[in-house]
Amino acid sequence: MEKTKVVGLTFIIIGLALVLHHYIFWQRIADLKDMMHHEFFEAIFFTAGITLLISACVKQNKRESEAK
Repeated sequence: MEKTKVVGLTFIIIGLALVLHHYIFWQRIADLKDMMHHEFFEAIFFTAGITLLISACVKQNKRESEAK
């Protein structure tokens, strides 16, 4: 597995851990009063992880199509 995919999956796992942490301690997924704390970092980790995974898959598909 490429480094990019590993880092992307790690970011997504960290984002999921933050959502789970927020749900366990405050019994809600989103909290409007605390929007700039947990939800901000959850969004950053999810966005970065998904972007890295998509870019790695596109790059891999491009290399495979050029090899044919």
